[in-house]
Amino acid sequence: MSSKSSVQSIGLLRALLVLVVIIFGFWLLNERNLLLIVLEGDKSHISKIIGFLWIITSLYWILLSKNISNEKDSFSNFNFHNKNLSTTKFFDGLEGGEGKEILLNAIELDFEKKLSYGMIAAEISLKLGLLGTIIGFILMLQPIANLDNTSPENLKIALASMSSGMAVALYTTLSGIVVNTLLRIQFHISSISITTLLNDLAFYTEDNIE
Repeated sequence: MSSKSSVQSIGLLRALLVLVVIIFGFWLLNERNLLLIVLEGDKSHISKIIGFLWIITSLYWILLSKNISNEKDSFSNFNFHNKNLSTTKFFDGLEGGEGKEILLNAIELDFEKKLSYGMIAAEISLKLGLLGTIIGFILMLQPIANLDNTSPENLKIALASMSSGMAVALYTTLSGIVVNTLLRIQFHISSISITTLLNDLAFYTEDNIE
């Protein structure tokens, strides 16, 4: 029993390890001033919004990982004192005569709802990146529309404004894609843990109850 419990507790540690690796990657980028280049080059500040969205969603992901870990520990130790846990509700429902499939589907739907928040945040980050792309192209084309003459000085100013707009387009797109990818990986890890929990519950009830 103790060995099983130690395996179940790895879920939260794995999530924390993934988060540490991601933060370390950002730290390496910051050490090479790459993050500063992106943040300063994005005059729309959309990259900062995307970064803030990742921070908030990652905190939620850690809480979700902790909840999944508690569910697994509760099942492995047969400790069902916490009535808020899905595993407790599952076994209470079985004792009350409710069907196993109905209870498993209820747990699955509950966790799908929790996972959906992360997927929504991933999609929002990608859409924000695309929005920044559009804004960047607008900023890039605006100097051309306002160009009255083709004097070297005016062309120099126009080219500087165009490069600034291109920077907004590229940096926001990059930020959106990176955060979208990270969030999808993070919540895919949680999805695997949830599937494992559901399979454990299904197999246990087949072997010991039916």
